[in-house]
Amino acid sequence: MLKRYNSNSNKKRCDDVYFFREGNRFDQILIFFREFFMASHKSRAAQRYLRSHASIDDERHRHIRQCIYIIHPFSLFRFWWDTLMITIIAAGFLTFPFQSGFDMNRTNSLSWTYVKNILLFFCCLDIFINFSTGYFDNSQNMVELQRKVICKHYLKTGFTVDLLGSFPTDLLFIKSWNYHIVLREITSLLYVFRIFSFLTYTDKIARDCGIRRSLYDFFSTIFWLIIVLHWQACFYWIIPVVVVSISLPQMPLNESWIISLNLWNIESDINKYSHCFVRSIDTFMRSGYLVQTESQTKADQRLVIFFLIIDTLIFCFLIAQVMQFFKGINSSKLKYQATLAHLSQYMRQKQLPRKTQNRIMNFYEFKFQRHYFREFEILSILSMHMRQEIKMHSCRKLVENVTFFNNLPLSLLLRIMALLKSEIFLTHDVIVKANQIGDCMYFIASGTVAVYTFTGKEVCHLEDGAHFGEIALIMPNAKRVASVVAVETCKLYRLQRADFARTIHPYPMLWERIKKIAIDRHEKTTILNSQ
Repeated sequence: MLKRYNSNSNKKRCDDVYFFREGNRFDQILIFFREFFMASHKSRAAQRYLRSHASIDDERHRHIRQCIYIIHPFSLFRFWWDTLMITIIAAGFLTFPFQSGFDMNRTNSLSWTYVKNILLFFCCLDIFINFSTGYFDNSQNMVELQRKVICKHYLKTGFTVDLLGSFPTDLLFIKSWNYHIVLREITSLLYVFRIFSFLTYTDKIARDCGIRRSLYDFFSTIFWLIIVLHWQACFYWIIPVVVVSISLPQMPLNESWIISLNLWNIESDINKYSHCFVRSIDTFMRSGYLVQTESQTKADQRLVIFFLIIDTLIFCFLIAQVMQFFKGINSSKLKYQATLAHLSQYMRQKQLPRKTQNRIMNFYEFKFQRHYFREFEILSILSMHMRQEIKMHSCRKLVENVTFFNNLPLSLLLRIMALLKSEIFLTHDVIVKANQIGDCMYFIASGTVAVYTFTGKEVCHLEDGAHFGEIALIMPNAKRVASVVAVETCKLYRLQRADFARTIHPYPMLWERIKKIAIDRHEKTTILNSQ
């Protein structure tokens, strides 16, 4: 038997016991279902609002003590139920208008009636579950689990539209089942009110699954565009029939586009629907080809005008969403381009030479890789541990290639990494100049540098993983014995002597190793200078 303890008082609370690992199989099944309806540690919503493991545990304690028969909004059951309802409502959005339009003539077919009412049954069950599910109160920053408060809140928010979208309208036509066929099918389209709960559920699941907002908005817009075109196609068939009769389905007027294309007597519903969908696409794209080549009644014309207005608004919204999506994806690229535009204006205002302008542009391109971001602001928000992790990842190749860092204690390596300052040198930049007093050493992260003596004689090339200038770390006020020039664009890390001395002081063996390297290089360079 597992018991929970109050973290504030550290006293046992026997009434808070809600897991009984011992017992018969029935008790274990009961406990499993009880946990399924309680706040879960796996729920992203619970982690986002309750924030800590202890807070989730306290919430489970409160739930089991006060409102055991209420479903917690951060439970696994609610997550999977919302996922199921998204599937069911989406299926309804596809099947309801299709069957309402193209199944009117099949008076003896009950398959659609069964499917429709099964979907509506789940929607009605969803209303019942909503009355039994708590909600997060933003004003009080807590989860409300009192049934009266939950019911009052749901009645004020989504109950009315959920009821309209879930009501089994076939009950209204039991006595006139075979007479008001058209009206019966039309009233089933009240299902469209389920759009509000669908939006709520999809938004919640997207946040719980950690889907990026821009990606969710993009695919959500595509989905709703398909649904709108689908409903529009079905209405192109429904409206001409409704104009003639709202009881038994009758052939549309002779001037209708349905009659002009001889579609009324076609047996295939898919063939009828394909014509309607093409007409819907034609209206959405505003080509006007089908509208001009087909005969139309006044009802057809008004319907086309109405859909043209709706489609224009949807088209503008779709363009805005697509632009927002690509703006979010390419935000760093757009910032980089804007920064380059400011930089170009600055260089022109200063009348810098073309060669200098090109070097500055190359510097920006190498540093930001065509993606602009404010690294200082990003790192300032993160914790020390995360900054160290990012630093180690950024310098991972340096750590692997530089023999200087071999076999160093992790604590010392982290301290040295934190002291390194990155610098970028362009081709032909002089990094170190001979006969100048040095106060730092450099590690090559990427690129190639050339080492020259006093007399200009080239000694060698140093590449990724090499280091130079270590003489300045162990010999204060010593002058550089060689010049170092960038052969290509290089990214280097600089280590100051003062920082190094404070860090290396507790490690005399490392100090001796660096001293030996520095003395050897100093002797070799001195010999070359004397030749």
